[in-house]
Amino acid sequence: MADHRVHRRTVCAGLLAATSAAWAADWKPGGQVEYVIPAAAGGAVDTYGRVMKKVFDSSGALGGQSFIISNRPGGQGMIAVAPVVQRTGDATVFTMLSTGYMLGQVLGEFKHDLQKDFTIGPIFFEEALVVAVRADSPLKSGRDLVEHLKQDPASLRIAVAPTLNNHIHIGILKPLKVAGVDTGRLTVAPFRSSAESVTALRGGHVDVVSSSSTNVVTGVQSGALRVLAVSSRERLPGALAQVPTWREQGVDSVFTSVQGVLFPRGISAEQIAFWDRRMRELSNAPEWKAALQQYEVTPRFMDHTQAAAYVAEELQSSARLLRQLGMVR
Repeated sequence: MADHRVHRRTVCAGLLAATSAAWAADWKPGGQVEYVIPAAAGGAVDTYGRVMKKVFDSSGALGGQSFIISNRPGGQGMIAVAPVVQRTGDATVFTMLSTGYMLGQVLGEFKHDLQKDFTIGPIFFEEALVVAVRADSPLKSGRDLVEHLKQDPASLRIAVAPTLNNHIHIGILKPLKVAGVDTGRLTVAPFRSSAESVTALRGGHVDVVSSSSTNVVTGVQSGALRVLAVSSRERLPGALAQVPTWREQGVDSVFTSVQGVLFPRGISAEQIAFWDRRMRELSNAPEWKAALQQYEVTPRFMDHTQAAAYVAEELQSSARLLRQLGMVR
């Protein structure tokens, strides 16, 4: 008797799975797909968006529908998320998900609730943050930067992007705070994208840049830039392999961020399943893998369910971090 019940349950489960797969296969975009990027063209987020577009366009993954990118920087990310929030149930538009938004939500600067106002999409990768200077800078290491700023916290112009208090900003605040620098007195300027902040560094308009690794690789390879420290637990493997971590330089700080996508709330299970499959295919595409390797980021694919659980946990850890930095109570 028990064996028959097990058999019936197995058959039913198989039918349900087959039915779900069929439903998932039924949905596909009925019009153009739009990726709204919260930064100006040329920065890291835009770079990955362009690779995504190239892979989708060449593979036909979107059933012949066009894939467009809209750059909408500014407003603590609120400008970019606005069309996504407004288009409830529309799975043909999405924007970026990042650790910066999680930090912004805890700080009250990102005026939406990631868990309630959106559908969490897949997460693609984890990236380290770097601190860079021009190659002719007298600062040779992370320790040099710490000692200089301990003496005069306001003496160096530090660039971040695309806003204050995001993951790029926290990527330099955390190690400096741990090292004993008065981070409340730093001179920090936001740029519309890390591409613009790195250009400002090269032009001598700022002294230091906090950035994702993506934006400094070319400058390091050309000899124009020097990276003082990376925020990851271990050194990066490629062009920045010679750059020590903060921990290697005596500063007990590790911080990385993730990047994924956010869809409007109210999209269906079938639409979620479609995008889980397409984004997983993207993460396995040779062109995408090559881009991640080139720009020193670590693949870390999570589907919708995994990413939603990650965001819930990360919101709690972000609150703890910001309390430690004295940015929230």
